[in-house]
Amino acid sequence: MAFVPITIDDYVTKFLAGNPDSERSEVTARLEETLADFKAGTRCPCGARIWVIGSAEAGHGCFTCITGEAYPQEDYEIAEACIHEDCRTRR
Repeated sequence: MAFVPITIDDYVTKFLAGNPDSERSEVTARLEETLADFKAGTRCPCGARIWVIGSAEAGHGCFTCITGEAYPQEDYEIAEACIHEDCRTRR
């Protein structure tokens, strides 16, 4: 099981569909800042790589620490944060 890669733009569009009171620029800024943190090597307190999408909303954490689930199942991750063993190609 792995993340499904998605661009920031596509994710923000989906996010806003479910959160219409949010501002596109603010959501995008949070994701871009968290992606920069990811690229700089920021880790979850447990030592795992942070999940950019979850961390943008819940603070720096990995998928498991944020969701309580062991593995992502059709969960999105920003494509730039995907590395081959963490993400699968979108169908």
